[in-house]
Amino acid sequence: MANTLESIINLPKLNSESTLRELPLIDFQVSPMTPVELVAFQFNQQSELPGVIVASDQKFLGMISRNYFHEQMSSPYGKELFMKRPIEYFLKANKSFDNCLILSAEEKIHLAVQIALNRSDQTIYEPLVVKFLSKKNSDFCVYFLLTFQTLILAQSHSIKEVNNELSRYKNSAKNCLMQLQSKQYKLKQHTEALKVQKQEILERNKLLEKKHNELISQSKQIKNLNQKLKEITGFISQEGRKAFSATFEGVQKINKNMNKIVNIGQLFTNDLKLINSTSNKIERISKQAEHLAIQASIVASNSGSQLSGFSHITNEIGKLVSETSEAGREMNEITNKLIPKISELNNLAETGKNIAQSLVENNQRSEKTLDELEALIQQLNLDTKPVNFCSIEDKNRELYKSQTFLTKPETDKEKLVEKINSTLDKKNSTL
Repeated sequence: MANTLESIINLPKLNSESTLRELPLIDFQVSPMTPVELVAFQFNQQSELPGVIVASDQKFLGMISRNYFHEQMSSPYGKELFMKRPIEYFLKANKSFDNCLILSAEEKIHLAVQIALNRSDQTIYEPLVVKFLSKKNSDFCVYFLLTFQTLILAQSHSIKEVNNELSRYKNSAKNCLMQLQSKQYKLKQHTEALKVQKQEILERNKLLEKKHNELISQSKQIKNLNQKLKEITGFISQEGRKAFSATFEGVQKINKNMNKIVNIGQLFTNDLKLINSTSNKIERISKQAEHLAIQASIVASNSGSQLSGFSHITNEIGKLVSETSEAGREMNEITNKLIPKISELNNLAETGKNIAQSLVENNQRSEKTLDELEALIQQLNLDTKPVNFCSIEDKNRELYKSQTFLTKPETDKEKLVEKINSTLDKKNSTL
C-alpha cells in the first residue's frame, strides 16, 4: 500500500484526461500448467501481489485474486485438493465465482472508478485486469493487474490535482477579475476624459463654425468693398483724368503766356535801353545848347543895344535847354525805375514758368499713379487672392498728394498774375 502511494506520487501529474496506462501496474502472469504450489509460494514471497493472471499463448483464461486464493486454500481439504495440481484446475473448480473485470489501458481513470464501483459487494475490492493492445498486431494483447486501492488513490490524486488546478484557475480568475476591474476603472476614466474631450471638440467645432460664418460674412463685405472700391477708383480715374487734362491745358496756356511775358519784358528792356540812350543824347544836346546860350548871352551883353532881341532869344533857348535837361533827367529816372520792375517781371515770369513745369511733372506722375491704380484694380478683379488694401491706400494717398499739389499753386499763380498786372499798370501809368 505504501509502495503504491509512493508510485502514484512519483508519477507525472494526473488530470481528468489521464488513463489507466499512466498508473503503476503489476505484472504477474502464469501459464495454465503452473502448479498452484508455485503460485502460493509467490503470494507468500511478494505481499504486494494482488492476484495472478492465467493466460496461454496470449489467450486470457482468468484472474485469481490473492484474497480469493487464500480463502479457497484455507477451506477444508483445500490444500490437499489444489496444492499439487496446476492452476488451470483451480480455475475450473471455481467457475461459479466470476470476479474478473477487464478494462482497456486507454480507459479514463474516473470512468474506470465508476465501473469498478458498480461491481457487487463481494467483488468490489477485487483487482482489475488492464488490457494493452499491440499497435502492430491487434490480436496480440498484454495483461496487467491493477489494485482497486491504486485506482481509488489515483482518482483521489487526480481530483486533488484538478482541485489545485481549479484553485490556480480561481486565483488566476481572481487576478484577472482584479485586472479587469482596474482596466474597467481606467476605461471609465478614459471614457469620462473622452466625453470631456468630445464636449471640448463640439465647442471648438461650434466656435470654428461661428468663425467660418464670420469669415464668410467678412468675405462678402470685402467683396462688396472691392466692388465699391472699383467703382470709386473708376470714378476717380475718370474725374482725375478730366482734371489732369484741364490742368495740363491751363498749364500749357500759362506757359505760353509766361513766354509771351518774358518776350514782352525783353522788348521793354530793349526799348528802355533805347530811351536811355536817347535821353543821354538829349542831355548832351541840352548841355551843348546851354553852352551855346551862355556864349550867345555873353556876345549879346558885349554888343549892347544892337543885339537886344538876340538876348531874348538866348534867354528862351536857355529856358528850353533847362526844360530839355529836366525832361532828360526825369526820363532817366523813369528808365532807372522801370528797369528793376521789368527785371522783377522777368523773374516772376521765369518763376511762373518753373511752377507750370512743376505742375506738368506732377500731372504726369498723377497720371502714372492712376494707371497703376487701374492696373491694381484690374488685377484685383482677375485674382482671387485677398485684397492688398495697403497698396491701394498708398496709391490713393499719392494721388491725393498730387491733386493737393495741383490745387495749392492756384494762390501762387494768382499772386504772380497780380504782380504782373500791377507792374504793367505802373509802366502804363508812367508812360
